[in-house]
Amino acid sequence: MVLFPLLIVGSGFIITLVIRHLDQSLLSYFDFVALLIVLGGTLLVAVITLPWEYRHDVVKVLSLLFKKERPQFDLLMKQAISVYQTRDLNIKDNHRSLYARVLQQGIELLTLNLPVETIKNILGDQISMQIRRNKRVAYAIKNLAKYPPAFGLIGTVFGLVNIMKKLASTADASFLGAEMSIALVATMYGLMVANFLLNPIGELLLKKSEEEEEYADIALTAIVLVAQQASYLEFMEQISALVPEHERANIQLKWDEVA
Repeated sequence: MVLFPLLIVGSGFIITLVIRHLDQSLLSYFDFVALLIVLGGTLLVAVITLPWEYRHDVVKVLSLLFKKERPQFDLLMKQAISVYQTRDLNIKDNHRSLYARVLQQGIELLTLNLPVETIKNILGDQISMQIRRNKRVAYAIKNLAKYPPAFGLIGTVFGLVNIMKKLASTADASFLGAEMSIALVATMYGLMVANFLLNPIGELLLKKSEEEEEYADIALTAIVLVAQQASYLEFMEQISALVPEHERANIQLKWDEVA
């Protein structure tokens, strides 16, 4: 399931439903200046706070939003079994996922005949460092959610200042009501950007990072078992212990497919 597109579609459906319930036009909720204040301010904070020294990781982490979990898991199982059977990755991973990099580097370390503990430590450190970077990006995006409501409030304050000036010139109530609605639109934009976009994206990236770590741990276990020259039974039992119970029956199928 692609979670990010579903989030966008679901959010759009909720917003449309609310607007239809209020019997309002979408255009009545649009104000370019308010949108510019919220998005521009949030973008400025993103430039300042996001870890751009890991700019390649930022792109990789954001790409996790569009990866389907099931194909990833199936490919991992086939690759892990392929490494055990042939010490080679017969199935290529175009996305160069973390687990694929662990398997590839593991194969290279196996050819050097390094001790099992050394291989385990090297690959474990690689996994740990990449997951830390992934989570740093995810937390940075999640922390951005603090700022759009503040920028929305700034836009609202600007609108209220304008209203107060109009009050001094004894503007009529209908005009002031329209001005007030425009001022409050900025706060609405800030809340929407924070709660329909940045917060959910941050949470999804953390979830995807945890999945990447789980998959990488399976890849690491496969490499260690190959280094230990584990038997078929031991390999299947240890790999099965790392996957969800409903997936364990499929591991033998993957073995037969690769064999």
